[in-house]
Amino acid sequence: MKENDRHNMSPRARVWLLGLLAALSGLCYYVLISMALNPRLKLVYDVKGAKYGGPLTWPSRVFHLASLSRESRSLLFIFLVVAVSLMWLAAIYLVRRDNRKALTYLIVAGFALFALLFVFAPVFQSRDVFSYIFFGRAMTVYHSNPFLLIPHARLHDIFYPLIGWKYNASVYGPVFNYLTWIVTRVAGNSIIANIMGFKLMALVAYAACLPLVYTLTRRISPGKENMALAISAWCPLLVLHFLGGAHNDAVMVALVLAGFLLYRKSHLLWGIVLVLLATLVKIEAALILAPLLVLYVRDKQGVPVKRVAAAAGTLIGVTLLLYLPWLNSLKIFKTTQRMSMMYSGASVPRLISWQYQKVLRGGGMSASRAATVANSRVHLLFLAVLAVVAVVLLLKVKDYRSMALSGAGLVLIWFLTSIYVVPWYLALGLLVVAITGWNLTTALLVAASAIFAFYRMPSPLSTTSTPGAPTVYIGLPFLLLLIGWLAFAATGKLKAIRSSRLEAAPVDCAEDSLREE
Repeated sequence: MKENDRHNMSPRARVWLLGLLAALSGLCYYVLISMALNPRLKLVYDVKGAKYGGPLTWPSRVFHLASLSRESRSLLFIFLVVAVSLMWLAAIYLVRRDNRKALTYLIVAGFALFALLFVFAPVFQSRDVFSYIFFGRAMTVYHSNPFLLIPHARLHDIFYPLIGWKYNASVYGPVFNYLTWIVTRVAGNSIIANIMGFKLMALVAYAACLPLVYTLTRRISPGKENMALAISAWCPLLVLHFLGGAHNDAVMVALVLAGFLLYRKSHLLWGIVLVLLATLVKIEAALILAPLLVLYVRDKQGVPVKRVAAAAGTLIGVTLLLYLPWLNSLKIFKTTQRMSMMYSGASVPRLISWQYQKVLRGGGMSASRAATVANSRVHLLFLAVLAVVAVVLLLKVKDYRSMALSGAGLVLIWFLTSIYVVPWYLALGLLVVAITGWNLTTALLVAASAIFAFYRMPSPLSTTSTPGAPTVYIGLPFLLLLIGWLAFAATGKLKAIRSSRLEAAPVDCAEDSLREE
């Protein structure tokens, strides 16, 4: 018997342990949801005056959570998020080299349990779903352009009090607007039906991602299917924000993965079209579309100019066709343009700008002027970093696997340099990189996802404070990830240069000796 085999866990023990992790994770999520129903924590959003009962409240009753102090509730909530994050990492490690079907079924069963808990719970940690509903109602109820009509122009709408972005028209692509039209058309004026419609859409899309991840991993990184599935299905960030928040990123990722599979099956242009449709749900998917187009130009035999023309014609034609019903003028992109300049508290540029503003104010500059100067300079700096890294990553696209790695790397570097970030922005990179096995990009995206699971924690200080007020400090570990990623990339480049020089050295010496003779 080999020495390594003596210390490996038995196959049966691994199955039992994974089952235990699934059950404990489900219990943690159950308690977490029950706690979140407390309106003072400001973690869920529901219809005003609505009260929840039945199974969702049982953990609060059994564990007497209502009697806990504000500080104790906050600490318990943080503990539960830490617990599910650690169990997620443990599950990834447990199945990293074990591809048995029994473990596959347990991972899927765990996901089903999490979905059952969240699909009937209130909207968790975000009000975006109410904006989705309004964009659909802009078409079905008000017969208006969702890219132009803002919620504040319809104060009487039954969803207006629930909407967070009251002065924003749609910032999403036409594909998602079509989907919102379908949901709101079916749901009508029912608040519950509309919410459930978008929750079910997110659930179906997220669930569709799992077999796609499994199938793609089997083709690209054989033997790592269960690890990829564990990364995708049990990630607390995705569970909380896809299943709990019903974010449309789930639809975007499902289209990207479906496009990857079509491309892998040699339906090249159809695969590109599906990834384009993902981009027309959310523009973030363009980070994946770019390396796929590079692969298309390099991959297929034939004249590159013809492939470029075919791809360009397809992209432009499909995009114009889908935008056609609303393409009145460039004003439809006004909200998107304005929001592209917003800073969020958790971003790395926000952290740097925050410190830079202190320096400028210390030099006598007014607070407003310091904020303007710091924000613009920091934004330009990180745009330059993103551009340089993007070029390097795109040049590394040689085959299908390097294309997926390049796309995931682009999402990661965009996330770490973007001025506005929220947790669900990591979903695209995380599910794409999962199919490539375990590598540096996978490790960094898993680490970033574990960190950002703490995005909105209930504040122990005040019942009126916004959850996650000090989120600017979340940017610190993200900054460390960025520095580490860039340092590793630079070190790897230097090693490659040195290696090439060493390989060339004997040839140079031989040439010199010949000259001397």
